[in-house]
Amino acid sequence: MKTGILTSSADCMALLRQLLAGRDCAVYAGAEGINAAREDGVDALVVDLDGLETAQAASVAALRVLREAPGANGKPPAVLLLAAAPQKKLLQALRAAGADDYLLKPVRRTELALRLELLLAAGAQTAHAVQAGDFLFDLGRLRVSSPARPTLDAALTQKEAELAMLLLDNLGRPLSRAFLQERIWGAEPELPTRTIDTHVSRVRTKLGLKPEHGYRLATVYGYGYQLERLGDIDQDGQA
Repeated sequence: MKTGILTSSADCMALLRQLLAGRDCAVYAGAEGINAAREDGVDALVVDLDGLETAQAASVAALRVLREAPGANGKPPAVLLLAAAPQKKLLQALRAAGADDYLLKPVRRTELALRLELLLAAGAQTAHAVQAGDFLFDLGRLRVSSPARPTLDAALTQKEAELAMLLLDNLGRPLSRAFLQERIWGAEPELPTRTIDTHVSRVRTKLGLKPEHGYRLATVYGYGYQLERLGDIDQDGQA
């Protein structure tokens, strides 16, 4: 699979190359870079909005053309946007033009890799497994299982899968609702307050994140949520 990096920033280019180490990557710049990515048949394109020195109209037009072109797997490439801060108008225009998802910087290796895998697997609709904690996520079929619990085989939505993997990647760390919204829903406007709570509740139920299975997904009052592996906590309750 070939991943394109679209940025005019040398620093961002170097960082993304490091984060995507092990992948076949090509770097492009400006709106013309989108056309070059289309001709190269990339499977995924990571677009650095902060390093995209071009007019919004040109970017939107080029992205629409890109989404009409098949990648190496015969499907249009997945497009992931990156930005240091929400840019709602530009984001909404690019999402309408065909961008698939959005991440806020700073971006971590595991988060970027998992988000790309989800997008590619959703497009290909093929089995692709990712291990996170004690769980195995089939990103193509959007199901979760656990070798330690043979009876666990649950269907997930894409947001539930992203949320579950984000929580597992941050075991023992309290995560604010604002952080969860930024990482999972991006700059989605007017997200209902209960949306995050509902998704957390579903993840807790579907993965069985309960003491009898060695986990505790707790509410941090007035802040957010924290997932703990009970075996990592001593008798005084300290990590």
